[in-house]
Amino acid sequence: MPVTDPAPSPRSRALRDILTVIVVSAGVFVAELAGADHLPWGEEARGVLAVLAGAAASLSLTLARGGSLAELGFRRPRRWSTVPLWALGIVTVFVVAQGLVPQLLAPLGELPQPDMSRYDAIRGNLPAAIGLALILPLTAAVPEEILYRGFLIDRFTALAGSGRGSAWLAALAQALLFGSVHFQWGFGGIVFATVMGLVWGAGFLLCGRNLWIVILAHSTAHIALVTQLYLSPAVP
Repeated sequence: MPVTDPAPSPRSRALRDILTVIVVSAGVFVAELAGADHLPWGEEARGVLAVLAGAAASLSLTLARGGSLAELGFRRPRRWSTVPLWALGIVTVFVVAQGLVPQLLAPLGELPQPDMSRYDAIRGNLPAAIGLALILPLTAAVPEEILYRGFLIDRFTALAGSGRGSAWLAALAQALLFGSVHFQWGFGGIVFATVMGLVWGAGFLLCGRNLWIVILAHSTAHIALVTQLYLSPAVP
């Protein structure tokens, strides 16, 4: 009688999926760095291909095991009219947290500001600012939410097991990973992005794992950031 390999456990499948998207994203990012001189965009877009590749891998792995887009969070909300309210609430919590975290960390030392020098070209440059604001939802908000909130929270939850706090541990894990990949913003940027990942992850869980809501919140935060950079003094 032929011996068949046992089916992998849910935890081993989850770990495999997590490692797959990390390796895909990291590999594409290394390739971006190696071919930076030949890419048609500047330093401000470095990492875009890695994010898109990670999101594509997340979609492929989900669909390949019989999952659906709804499993990632692309589901119809109970009321579309509440979506902007949820998004506004998430952004408001993030703004408050952004102000509180430096104060909480003050006893340990001053938290440096995120390094946004790669976006200096949009300071006082209205066409560049508008262009960045329009493209960020497609190159950052949507793929990042698919990868980190939609996919990784699900996979980290499966990895953590069926305990009551597994989803919140998953939200913490993806936030730490989300913060670490923003290393190009410096230490202050890593903290900034980690807080964003925590707030976005908590919002995703509290709103019934609806990805449309966090995508809208993420896009709103991007527009606010682009506006702030545009209005800030140009670097001499």
